[in-house]
Amino acid sequence: MTNTTQQPNIVITGATGHVGSRVTQLLIQAGVRPTLLMRDASKLSSEVREASNVVEGDLLDADFLRNSTKNADALFLLVASNYISDDPYGEMLTIGRNAAEAIKQNGIARTVLLSSHGAQLSNAGFISRLGQVEKILNEVGKNVLSLRPGYFFTNLFMSLEELKHGVFTKIGSLDVKTAWNDPRDIGDVVAARLLNTSWTGRGVQHIDGPEDLSWNDIARIVTAATGKEINAVETTADDMRQALIGAGISPAAAEGFIEMGTGIANGAGDGYQRTYLSTTPTTLEAWAYANLRPALG
Repeated sequence: MTNTTQQPNIVITGATGHVGSRVTQLLIQAGVRPTLLMRDASKLSSEVREASNVVEGDLLDADFLRNSTKNADALFLLVASNYISDDPYGEMLTIGRNAAEAIKQNGIARTVLLSSHGAQLSNAGFISRLGQVEKILNEVGKNVLSLRPGYFFTNLFMSLEELKHGVFTKIGSLDVKTAWNDPRDIGDVVAARLLNTSWTGRGVQHIDGPEDLSWNDIARIVTAATGKEINAVETTADDMRQALIGAGISPAAAEGFIEMGTGIANGAGDGYQRTYLSTTPTTLEAWAYANLRPALG
C-alpha cells in the first residue's frame, strides 16, 4: 500500500552532536526525511546522507539560515558554543537572531530550542546566553519550546585526562546537586516534540535525568561503574582558567566556563519541581559503565 501522506519538513541543526544525531536517527526511523543544516557534511555517515536533505552552510550567515528553512514545518535549534572564538557570547546571540529572522520570515510553525537548566540566570556564562536566545525566539515565534536539560553525561569526556589520574576538579561546593542527563534521552524528547504537531504556545520543559547529583555523587558513581577510584576535588577559578586556556580554549570562552560553573554552583533552580514529565530513564552508572569505562582503559 502506498502512503500518500506528505511528510513534514523538519530542519535539524547540530546533526552530528550527541543530541542531534539521536534526533536525526529517530526522525529517519519514523519515516521523515529531515533537512540537516551542516557546516561540514562529510561528518555524516553515508546512511544518514542518503536518508536526509543536507544543506551546507554556517548558522552565523543569516541568508543561509533563512534560505535553508523555507517551507520548514519545524526547526530544532542547537546553539553551540565556539570555545576557540574571541567572542563566543556574540556568536551565540547572532545565531539566535538569525534563527528568529528565519522563523518570522518563513512562518515556521514550531521551534524546539535546546536551552539549559539555569537559563533564567544572568550570571551563568554560556547558559545565560541560551536564556537570551529563548527570549529572542519567543519574541517572534508563536510556538516555541525551550528544553532545559541539566549537565550532559558526555561532559565527563572533557575531564577524561583528569579522570585517568583519579581526580575530578570543579569550582564551588562539591555537594551542590543538579540534574544530569544522557544526551540520547534528551534527543528522544526533542524528536517526540518535533513529531507532535498539536502543541502550541511558548513554554519551557525541563529534562532532569533520573536523579539530581552532586560532584561527590558523580565521583562515587563513576568509581563504582568503571572500577577506577575517582575523587572530586574543589579548585579555584584561577586554576580552572589556566587549565582551560592551556587546553586551547580562548580566554573569552574560558571565562564563559568559569561563569557557568560558579553560576550553577550558586543555585540554578527556577522554582520548578522534578516531575514525571521531566524525568528521563538512563542512570549515570549505566552510561558510565558502557561509555566511560572503555575510555578510561
